[in-house]
Amino acid sequence: MWSALSYPLTSQEFIFGLVLSFFISVLIQFYNQNGKRFKIKSLYYLTKYFIVFLIELVKANLNMARIVVTPSLPISPKIYEVKTELKSNIAKALLANSITLTPGTISVDLDEDVMYIHVVEGTKVDDVEELKGPFEKF
Repeated sequence: MWSALSYPLTSQEFIFGLVLSFFISVLIQFYNQNGKRFKIKSLYYLTKYFIVFLIELVKANLNMARIVVTPSLPISPKIYEVKTELKSNIAKALLANSITLTPGTISVDLDEDVMYIHVVEGTKVDDVEELKGPFEKF
């Protein structure tokens, strides 16, 4: 938030913000109620997840652009029920938000291990598990 508000952002401010964010994250670990500690392996998976998310975001944007410019506007909205294998509430929320942030899909509800996802092109969904995309495994 600080980086967005301090426009124009210089490289010095960006590096300072990055270092400060890292130290704040490490300090917050001391107040973590679950007792889980930060691991470098987690940073690796987070980076990998971010790259996969960006790829899926670009693909979904191109697909929505195709739908919008097609004169017949080929949409068939549907809501699907998808079961997730994730156990952590944070992981479930991250999955639901990732699905919502990709154009053409919206996570409508999250109830325990079941998510309800609205899809713009509902008839093109062959397997309901595809709606989770590659997000769930990361």
